[in-house]
Amino acid sequence: MEIKSGIYSKGEINLETILDSLKRINNIEKAGSIHTFTGIVRGSSMEGKPVKGMKIDAYNELADKSITRICEELKQKEGIIDVIIIHLKGEFKISEDLVYVVVASAHRIEGFETIEKAVEMYKKEIAVWKKEDYVDGSSEWVH
Repeated sequence: MEIKSGIYSKGEINLETILDSLKRINNIEKAGSIHTFTGIVRGSSMEGKPVKGMKIDAYNELADKSITRICEELKQKEGIIDVIIIHLKGEFKISEDLVYVVVASAHRIEGFETIEKAVEMYKKEIAVWKKEDYVDGSSEWVH
């Protein structure tokens, strides 16, 4: 089964499934490395407030379109075989996976560079909303 980049519900997909799918693409023989980034729920907000969990929601159609565009742009770089970005939505506890970025590249250098660029791009460009639930019982929607 080919995995497509986009928004998925928590529990619908995992990193192992993504890697298995990537290793079956037509031109995988050109790859010399696969790089992964996994974003998880941190135990504190950007301001240092203790977090007990998080809710992620998304405008799926718009987010999927942005993610697809980012992946297609990144695949134009020489040596990049494939890029998959998966953002999960739902309710999450501390240390649970939120985002997977997977890059297959001919060589490690362009793979590392592309992982970093992909993370920076999706953080700025996709339509997802995060609600942090704090240890003190309060919560806040954040960017």
